[in-house]
Amino acid sequence: EVVKLADALTEAAAELSKTEELRQELVSNVSHDLRTPLTLIAGYSEMIRDLPEETTAEDMQVIIDETNRLSNLVDDLLDLSKLRAGTVDFQMELFDLDELTAEIVGRVARFCEQDGYRIQYRSEAGVQVTGDRERISQVIYNFLLNAVDHAGADKQVTVSLHTGEGKARLEVTDNGAGISSEELPHIWERYYKADKTHHRTKAGSGLGLSIVRSILDRHPGVEYGVETEKGRGSTFWFSMQCG
Repeated sequence: EVVKLADALTEAAAELSKTEELRQELVSNVSHDLRTPLTLIAGYSEMIRDLPEETTAEDMQVIIDETNRLSNLVDDLLDLSKLRAGTVDFQMELFDLDELTAEIVGRVARFCEQDGYRIQYRSEAGVQVTGDRERISQVIYNFLLNAVDHAGADKQVTVSLHTGEGKARLEVTDNGAGISSEELPHIWERYYKADKTHHRTKAGSGLGLSIVRSILDRHPGVEYGVETEKGRGSTFWFSMQCG
């Protein structure tokens, strides 16, 4: 019994150590994401104050873009906190998943096309599912932005929606570096990075996949996952019952 207790305490200590490590990494990464836009906002604001005659529309746009990034990060942190606490009320309704996806793909494509990214959408029309439309839209946005962030040299992202056996399956595929089998179990953790190099997407906060997991776990019968191979890209997907 003493040996079992010692083993249990050792295991508990190891788990607590992992939790503390993740907490420190989260704080470090959130601090980084806050500091970067704040530095740019402060720098450009001082330049506009000191050199008003040289101010351009591009200078003002930097401030606007970085302010939006701060707002997105704060919103994601609040969303994740509420989802984990179970204080978010989900509004289940019947909606057209194809129509919603096409709308989101169009918006993200316009946002990214200036940087050379191409997003292709293949679908079946009139795919009806039941869920929280607003929250499912968050899932699609996060999958898309994650794919853009990890796209390969071709900057190509493919989104496909198809049905079978009474289910609708949405897939978002990139041709990037892929994920190793060792890293795969951890990708849904907050701010987890396979290469431990801080890389911030132009439109995301680093909390996207954790938010995705929290949302999809609240939808009964929904399955989700990732198919990936190191060096050959990744496909993130989820499936829902039709109707």
